[in-house]
Amino acid sequence: MIYDNDVMAVAGVAAATELGRSVPADVSVVAWEDSALCRMVRPWLSALSRDSVEFGRTAARELTALLDGGPARTVRVPVPRLIERDSTGPARA
Repeated sequence: MIYDNDVMAVAGVAAATELGRSVPADVSVVAWEDSALCRMVRPWLSALSRDSVEFGRTAARELTALLDGGPARTVRVPVPRLIERDSTGPARA
């Protein structure tokens, strides 16, 4: 299961546990955004890591340029990387 943020991922682990499922033996959980919370819960949550501040700066710069009459552009940003922790495991056969 991939969750949009760390808080939702923590809730997903709790819901899986309440349903009698084990993370990561029965289901893997990944947070879309890495944070300290991902390392404060058990199991530690796997997450996508990116430079959110730089991403925001790029988005603001491009939006400002558009508002100033500039052309729409395609901008490349670094691809997030997966930080594998305890909440992900191999798929069942």
